[in-house]
Amino acid sequence: MKLGDKIRQIRKTEMKVNIKGFHQYLTHIFGDGTISYMSLVRIERNQRDGRLKTLHQIACGFGMDIKELLSGTERELPQEKKPILADIVRKNARLGKFSYSDKAYIEIASSDKASFMVMEVVLEPGGLTKIEENADGSESLLIVKKGRITADIYNEIHSLGVGDSIYFKSHLPHHFENRNDKKTAKGLIIQTPKSF
Repeated sequence: MKLGDKIRQIRKTEMKVNIKGFHQYLTHIFGDGTISYMSLVRIERNQRDGRLKTLHQIACGFGMDIKELLSGTERELPQEKKPILADIVRKNARLGKFSYSDKAYIEIASSDKASFMVMEVVLEPGGLTKIEENADGSESLLIVKKGRITADIYNEIHSLGVGDSIYFKSHLPHHFENRNDKKTAKGLIIQTPKSF
């Protein structure tokens, strides 16, 4: 099966959404770093091969990893001879950086082989993420690594300092903010299942 045919089939039968709706969903997840609408159309029509970062976005949109997306297609990854016990993701090889604004962005820090997602959130002074609601059943944990982060979880405000963490049901509306006007804040978000 061709990869574009599989993507179209999953989008139509499992996601039950048209291509425009799926692109809007990806834009909600990945913001300014989202694959373009026309690139998505060309990939579905088998007119273009997607790069790893592009396929990662599509796979995340479907709630699966890249290996699962490529399985059964002409781009299927070769069978591994032995199981991978560890998968290192170097900072300069992270799967994606997605900006909310010039003062707020996230980078995916986890392997695409993990069943969960780890994201580093960076909030410059005054930085703010957009309000997000993940899929039903999603859970997240934010750990503050630098500065102070204000977490708004379903209109409950929580001020967190270095070493503090907050667990929350991430299907509820939430966003993060750095209210400091001089210092950058950083945190790690661990999320399951793997989606935005």
